[in-house]
Amino acid sequence: MHSQIENSRMNPFSRFLIYFLAVARHGSIRKASEDLRIAPSAIDRHILLGEQALQTPLFERLASGMRLTAVGELFHAHASRWVKDFESLNRQIDELKGMRRGQIDILAPQALASAFLPDIAVRLKEHYPGIILNIHIHDNTELNARLFAGDGDLAFLLDPVDVRDLQVRSVLSFPLGIVSPVGHPVTAQAQAHFSVCAEYPVIVPEEPLALASVFRKLEADCRLNAYRVASGNNVQMIKSLVRTGLGITLLSYLDVMEEVQTGDLAFTPLAGAMAPRLTLALAHDRTRPLSGVARRVADRVEAEWTQLRQKLA
Repeated sequence: MHSQIENSRMNPFSRFLIYFLAVARHGSIRKASEDLRIAPSAIDRHILLGEQALQTPLFERLASGMRLTAVGELFHAHASRWVKDFESLNRQIDELKGMRRGQIDILAPQALASAFLPDIAVRLKEHYPGIILNIHIHDNTELNARLFAGDGDLAFLLDPVDVRDLQVRSVLSFPLGIVSPVGHPVTAQAQAHFSVCAEYPVIVPEEPLALASVFRKLEADCRLNAYRVASGNNVQMIKSLVRTGLGITLLSYLDVMEEVQTGDLAFTPLAGAMAPRLTLALAHDRTRPLSGVARRVADRVEAEWTQLRQKLA
C-alpha cells in the first residue's frame, strides 16, 4: 500500500501513518524498513511517538515480530479506509480535469468467475478501453464486509440481504432448474417439477453453496426424499459429475449459462409460479460517493442487464 501513497501527487498522510501501515502489513519493523528504505530506528521512533500521542500501544512487540493490538486493529481498519478514500478522491479529480484514464475495483463471488463476469468485463472494455478493471473474487458471504471496508467501488452480490448503507443499483433474477445431460428424459418437458429428484439419480448441492438450504426446503415442502448418488460443495464439480451422466442436479440458470449455450448441458426450469429464483444485485456503499468511472461502469452494467432481463423473462 505504501507505493500507492507515495505515488499520489499530493500526500496528506504523516510519516507515522505510512510507517504504521508498512509495519502492520509486514509484521516486522525490519521488513518495513527494507520495503520503505527507511532506517529501522526512524520507523520505530515514529511508531512510539504515535503510541504516546494516542496513549495506548498499537503493536505487541514479540520475538517473532510486531502484532497489532485490539486498538491497533481498529486504527488499521480506519487508516486503510482513509488511504482508499484518498485514492478515490484522486480519481475524481482526474475525471474533472478530463483525463482519459481511471480504474475501478469490482468485488464478485466465485460463481461469476467462469463465464458471466468475463463477458461483462469484455463489454465494459469495449465501451471504456481506458479504464482499468480490478476484479476481486471472494466468497459471497464476505462481499458486504469487504465493500464497506472500502475494498471495492462496486459489488456483484448473490441473494443480497437488506442491510443499512447497502445501495442496490440493479437486480437480475435467475430461475432455478434441473440440470441434466442433453437428451435426458427430464428435458422432454418445458418445465420440471422438483419431484423428478426422487425419480432419477441426483447430485445434491451441499454447504457452503446457498442452494444446499434451498434443496432441503424443496425436499421438505414436496415431502420427498431425493435419490442421492453424490453431493458436492463446488458448482464446477457438480456440473462435471452431471456431464458424466452420474445424475441430475439443482442449479440456477446463472450457474450453467455457458454450458447451455454451447450445448454441453441442459437446463429445465422448475415448474410452478412459486418456484424459487436466484437474485444477483449490483450494489455499492451508499456512504461513499461513486467516482465518475464507477458511475459509468454501473450505468453500462445496468444497460447490459436490461437486455439480459428480457431474455430471462
